[in-house]
Amino acid sequence: MNGFYKFLENILPATVHIHTHIAPEHASAATLGTERMGSGTVIDERGSILTVGYVVLGAQQITVTLQQGAQVNAQLIDVDFDSGLAVLRADMPRVPPITLGDSHDLSRGQMGLILASTEPTERRVSEGIVTALEAFDAYWEYMVDRAIFTTATNLGLGGGAFITLDGVMRGVVSLNLGDLRDATMVIPLEYFARIREQIMPYGRTRERPARAWLGLYPMFSPRGLLVFEVVARGPAARAGLQAGDVIVRLDGQEISSRPAFYTQLWQQPAGAQVVLDILRDGRLQTITVQSQDRWEFFR
Repeated sequence: MNGFYKFLENILPATVHIHTHIAPEHASAATLGTERMGSGTVIDERGSILTVGYVVLGAQQITVTLQQGAQVNAQLIDVDFDSGLAVLRADMPRVPPITLGDSHDLSRGQMGLILASTEPTERRVSEGIVTALEAFDAYWEYMVDRAIFTTATNLGLGGGAFITLDGVMRGVVSLNLGDLRDATMVIPLEYFARIREQIMPYGRTRERPARAWLGLYPMFSPRGLLVFEVVARGPAARAGLQAGDVIVRLDGQEISSRPAFYTQLWQQPAGAQVVLDILRDGRLQTITVQSQDRWEFFR
């Protein structure tokens, strides 16, 4: 047990507390609020911090608090909407960075720990096992082909590290699912590895073309894909799509599931016109949406 606590002493200083302020007029403020808190992890000697995108999206001011209480301002380097990850950089006292890995050698039943902040100088650790390594999709036009699911409950704020008992960070805590089997969803670090060489020097991934984004929240129903909300002033809202509409076809192709909808949508680049056949009040209509680059909308 003493060895276990020594292990935590060596890695907990890399976990930081993040406090952000967002302008009320920013496009994310209506759903995510104008003041947010989260966890982050120091990943290199330059003061780079890896966290989850929703904590820092649109931030005007970012304050990072280290475990011993030192506070520093941080700069947002990028939010990668494809993965849901974000990178900050702060001029901070030297903090030993955590060792980075990925999920490729993880297996079901393997033990792991979640490290997160609860208050500026308080950190919490929880343990659990990996229950699944599989695709995940969500209503905010988000899908990854591989996510880590674990019984470890996140006792702190989102954006913390999921590590294995060798001290290697395997992913970033994204969502509390509240299920006994799958308590937490973690974004694997291979998604960061894919974009690291672009994000770190340039501040945004340049080589991968932006994919079409509509600004709608879909949920599958027996009749098709039910739109339960649209993003204010987003592409779908501007085209006249409404909450309660049911999408039955995208560019002439029937929609069988939300993942199928995303897969087909993302074959189009940002800016492409997307044709949706919808049911509204029981009547079939066609709406053409001018898609957009989500990064441009939320920057």
